[in-house]
Amino acid sequence: MKRIAFFVEGQTEQIFLNRLVREIFGVDHTNIILKQFRGGMNIPKQEIYITRIKSRTPHFEVLISDCGSDNRVKSEILDNIANLRKSGYSLIVGLRDLYPIPIEELPKLKKGLKFLPNKLIQYNNCFDIVVAIHEVETWFIAEINHLKKVDKRLTGRFIKKHLGFDPYIINPESREHPAKDLDDIYRLVGKSYTKRRWQVQKLVNRLDINYLRNHARYNIEPLNTLISILEDFKIKNKNKFSNA
Repeated sequence: MKRIAFFVEGQTEQIFLNRLVREIFGVDHTNIILKQFRGGMNIPKQEIYITRIKSRTPHFEVLISDCGSDNRVKSEILDNIANLRKSGYSLIVGLRDLYPIPIEELPKLKKGLKFLPNKLIQYNNCFDIVVAIHEVETWFIAEINHLKKVDKRLTGRFIKKHLGFDPYIINPESREHPAKDLDDIYRLVGKSYTKRRWQVQKLVNRLDINYLRNHARYNIEPLNTLISILEDFKIKNKNKFSNA
């Protein structure tokens, strides 16, 4: 069984990545472990298991850990990477938002995130971090088809009339606070998006993953990177199982 671990900023990223993993790897041959890290600093750190999704014939095991904040993604990776490698995880990936850091600081941020101290430099080839610009909700806006699933009135013309932008034609990465944009759009039809777990789950379930994989990704570099990591991991290890 091949193992890959993800450390993400929060529950929104965890819920989305869980869906993406299931779509790309398939549910029949994938174990998924969802965890949370909470506490630290002035209170003891806790490692909480949310759920384990087990398949009967697992080819892959995917660990997705919610770190609780953007600035803890890198630190949790550093704290856990050695043990994860010993446990058979061949790739460890971080996922966090750029927001509220300005886009001009992105190169500096990425350089700092991908730096490993000398004692961990041996893990450089099995470690990566993806930064969503500006938030992972950027990718939700990019999947324009889901808006009409929310309400048929949410056309580009209708949204532009009330909010001044058309999500169907803009570059979603040009929006500085896409989570707020989603909330503003939903409120046009009497709904809301406030990042509650059930709201995020409902939104993510509406997303057309095939559209994200086959179209939207090519205009959004971080999304393309994340999808490519999963697809390459699957392809790289697929033959090992078919020849077993």
